[in-house]
Amino acid sequence: MAASVAYAAPGPGVGQRAFWRGWDLAIVFLALMLAGDTLNRWGISAPAWMLVYGLAFLRILSVWPAFWQVLVRNRVCIAYPLVALVSVLWSFDRPATVAGGIQLLMSAFIAMFAGWRYAPRQLMLIALGALGLGVMASAVNWATLVFGGPLYSAVGGLLGIYTNKNMLGHYGLMVVLLAVSVTLMPPPEAPRPLRLLTPLVAGIAAFMVVLSLSMTSVVLMPCYVMLLFLLNRRRMPVLLRFAMVAGVVLLAGSVPLLLGLLGLDPFTLLLDATGKDATLTGRTELWAIAAENIAQAPLFGHGYQAFWSSSQFAAQHFAVLRAGATAPSFHNFIADVMIGNGLIGLIAMLAMILRRLSLAFGFWRRDGSAVAVAALVTLLLPVTLAMVEPYFYRQHEVMTMWVIMMGVSILHHFLPRTTR
Repeated sequence: MAASVAYAAPGPGVGQRAFWRGWDLAIVFLALMLAGDTLNRWGISAPAWMLVYGLAFLRILSVWPAFWQVLVRNRVCIAYPLVALVSVLWSFDRPATVAGGIQLLMSAFIAMFAGWRYAPRQLMLIALGALGLGVMASAVNWATLVFGGPLYSAVGGLLGIYTNKNMLGHYGLMVVLLAVSVTLMPPPEAPRPLRLLTPLVAGIAAFMVVLSLSMTSVVLMPCYVMLLFLLNRRRMPVLLRFAMVAGVVLLAGSVPLLLGLLGLDPFTLLLDATGKDATLTGRTELWAIAAENIAQAPLFGHGYQAFWSSSQFAAQHFAVLRAGATAPSFHNFIADVMIGNGLIGLIAMLAMILRRLSLAFGFWRRDGSAVAVAALVTLLLPVTLAMVEPYFYRQHEVMTMWVIMMGVSILHHFLPRTTR
């Protein structure tokens, strides 16, 4: 299908068009790589983000009339950043709220530009390169320690080149899904050499996920890979398709029956197998702390990022640390959004998420291609992760940016104008 909105780089010359294409690719690739924690270990993320900001700001200015239309059509994507900025009026730490809100808004602008500039298939290839670079570098570091240590986290689990083992797990899982999706694309959509390479990339990334001991990713990986294959089953040989569906049905039916006959609790078995406890590594305790503090300002919250930066909440910070959370997060996006911006922030965030998911679902229903399946699955994954991980509330977050850019891309490249 042809794109419904043509994108024209400034200038008639071939050389000038190539220049702008390179500029655009640099913005998107660097933004995904930086948001993916690739350079945090070396302390150069801040200046690198300033470079990306400058590139994005100048580029958006050069195409402002057209980008304004994109902004209007996707205004739901900036609802939460605007709420975050407005919360400076009641924030307990106004400088932190202003700085974080501006960063959040810039992340949304960059993601919208990326989605407008590139079709979903192109975004997947760029994301596979940007995120895959960090995961492959982690594999090299695990084998050679060429990038230096620490190689493992204090609580176990491979870091690779990341500052947190969960980053390797989560982004490794994203790479697995993207690589498998590219493998399933037909030749016109993905060159044969690339489709021959991606199974190796998927295998290495899956191995890194397991070594990371990020149990959320380890548990979700087979589930999402299976979902990817199930939704792509029509592109598989008939015998393989029926064998896979029969295997899933047999497994889904026999496992609960077997556990029941043996008198075993599946939830307890899962916790034991993943090294977790009934509190999900302290997450239920964190959520209790969050609920208590949300109740103090349920409508507007304490101000974006203010809860985590204000000394007024020092006692609560200590309680969070005792519950086992080292990151400034309650490991649930609903709690994290509401602690900063209350119910109005949650409504803005849910509006963006649900609209993006509806676009992906519509794309899958209308198109049914491997690209459409990958778009739907890779949008579902961040939402699932955000229920137990620190996503969908922070600035410079690759999962939030991915949801925005993929939704914008689907809207502007695959859906007819009448459905917008």
